[in-house]
Amino acid sequence: MKKFILIIPLLCLLTGCYNYRELNDLAIISGVAVSKVEDTYKITAEVVNPKKEQDTSSGKEPDYVIYEGSGSSMQEAFRNIVKESPQKLYGAQMDILIIDEQTAKEGIDDILDFFARDPEIRSEFYVLISKSDKTLKVITPLVNISSKNIMNSLESTNTYLGTANLITYHQLIDDFLNPHIEIALPSIEMIGDTNIGETTENIETSTTDATNIISNMTVFKDGKLIGYLNESESLAYNIITNNSQTILIKNDYNDNKFIINEVIDSSTEMKTNVKKKQITITIKGKASISDVNYDVDLEKEITKIQKKLNNTVEDLIEETITNTTKKYNSDIYGFKDLLYKTNPKEYKKIIKDSEQDFLKDLYIKVKSNIEIIEKGNLNGGIYHE
Repeated sequence: MKKFILIIPLLCLLTGCYNYRELNDLAIISGVAVSKVEDTYKITAEVVNPKKEQDTSSGKEPDYVIYEGSGSSMQEAFRNIVKESPQKLYGAQMDILIIDEQTAKEGIDDILDFFARDPEIRSEFYVLISKSDKTLKVITPLVNISSKNIMNSLESTNTYLGTANLITYHQLIDDFLNPHIEIALPSIEMIGDTNIGETTENIETSTTDATNIISNMTVFKDGKLIGYLNESESLAYNIITNNSQTILIKNDYNDNKFIINEVIDSSTEMKTNVKKKQITITIKGKASISDVNYDVDLEKEITKIQKKLNNTVEDLIEETITNTTKKYNSDIYGFKDLLYKTNPKEYKKIIKDSEQDFLKDLYIKVKSNIEIIEKGNLNGGIYHE
């Protein structure tokens, strides 16, 4: 009996993975772009060049290789890349999924379904909408792999500007399958000469001819792209949904005077009274004064500056909700989900009576409680009247 017990752990050590494959047999995907023309899907896959990564002296070889495939389905399009790629595509290290704007307008159901069913593709990659089908082909100077450059830009925009959220595929599929939530995704656009952007000429000078920039948030309804928020609305959306790490608020005064506040450690809480169809949004956070362009005694004026900061945030949130609701009538903020979770029975009654005008009938109350805790090294401005 003792001998039998000893053999069991030894057998575990001798077992192997049934689907084990050598890394040299795989093409490691860093990013994927998807577009659709009529009934044909086009897949653009950015594959990391392992030879280049292992041998920095490998001359003029690119850091990545672009493969493309087309087909009547996502699966067929991926399979057809095999005709061009010597290895099977492997998505366990994927960073970015970019969906073409026109494709998103028709609906992203098929795309999400494909990535959900493939067990080899990780679910923590970021998802964006693009107006160009050449986004992954732009050669960038500081970060050699295009998809990693996009990922870094997206994270920086979220951290320092607060106008883009970081939504992974895992989060996206959860929201997409929730009948009470409409999705919103960050977007990316290419500026400059796209033809030069695909060549090494793009990185031969100190200023690139073409580049990708993270743009504003998109608005979806029923799984289809229906529009875009502007920059201030994108910031407001991320404040409401707790997706912004830093908030920059500029307050203008008379004669072109202004003060810019940087809000950190912000948090947003939403509460509801379902019967009254009321949503109360409370924003809390700490702020610093990061820019002043006129002579002001911050010690004396700090209370007024803080009040103006909070009034500006409240107005920004209220105006954004009013404008986007009127324009798109899409619940990207998750109000329906909040009401449903708070009181499902009452929520169903409200939806039954006025589903189309539900958002327009909501009473939104916003309260900002941001405290200025840092004025910088100067108590006043360096300017003279």
